[in-house]
Amino acid sequence: MVRGEVRLVGLALEAGGVKGFTHIATLKLLDMYDVRLNMIAGSSAGAIVGALYAMYGDADKVYEEFSTNVVSFMKDKSLKSSVPMFELVIKKALISLDDYYQFFKALFGKTKFSQLKTKLVVVAFDCENRESMVIDEGFLVDAVLASCTVPGIFEPTYLCGTRVLDGGVLSPLPTEELKKRGMDRIIASIFNEEIPDYQTQFSLLSALDSIKNQEILKQEMQIADFVFDYPVQAEWSEFERYESIYNEALKIAMDRRDEFENFLRR
Repeated sequence: MVRGEVRLVGLALEAGGVKGFTHIATLKLLDMYDVRLNMIAGSSAGAIVGALYAMYGDADKVYEEFSTNVVSFMKDKSLKSSVPMFELVIKKALISLDDYYQFFKALFGKTKFSQLKTKLVVVAFDCENRESMVIDEGFLVDAVLASCTVPGIFEPTYLCGTRVLDGGVLSPLPTEELKKRGMDRIIASIFNEEIPDYQTQFSLLSALDSIKNQEILKQEMQIADFVFDYPVQAEWSEFERYESIYNEALKIAMDRRDEFENFLRR
C-alpha cells in the first residue's frame, strides 16, 4: 500500500451528467492506495459524486447510492437522452424543481457540510452576477441541487438570494478553488468529449457549447498535478448507460495504477 507524502491533497471532479459515474472509478483507485483527501471540489455531476464521497468515504457506497437513486428517478420521470428542439423552446423547463428536488433529498437528506468526513466545495453559477458561486456551508441538498441545475432542462433554483444554475456553465472542473484553499497537490477526474457534428442549427449550438467547455477545461486542467482522463462518449442525459460507463472507466483507471503509484511516490 502506498500513501501520498504530500500534506494537502485535493480532488476536482468535472461536470458532465451520467459521465460523472467515471469519477467513481477514480475514487476506487484512491481507496485502493488509501489516499487521504483533504478537500474535494465538484461541479454538477462532480458535485454529486464528491458530496457522496465526502459523506461516506467509500467508492462502492458512492456507486450504490448514486446508481440506486438514478434508476428510481428514471422510472418516475423518464429522463430522455435526447430532447426535441420544440420542447426546449416552448417550455420553461422540462423537469420541475419539485420533482428534481426529490432526487437530491433522497441522496443527501438533511446532511450539512459541517457533518462531512472530508471538506467539500460545490460550484454553481450565479446568474445575476455572472460568476461562479462557491458553496461550502449549509445543507448539501441545496448546494448540490444548485450545482446540477442544467439550463433549459431543470427549473432554475435560488440560493443565497440569487438565481443559480449548473456549475459547469463557467467552471466545469474547479481546480482553482482547491488551489485557493491551499491544496499542495491536485488530482483531477475528467472525460474526453468529442466535438459533435453540426448538420443542423441546433447541433451547431451544441458543438459551440462543447468548444467553449473544452477551452475552459484546458485552463482548469493546467492547475492539476495528476489527471484521470476517461474517453467516454455519451450524452449527459444517457443515464440508462451508467453501469457500462462506470465499468469502462474502471478498466481505464486500473490500467493507470503504475502511473498513479509513481505519482504518489514523488
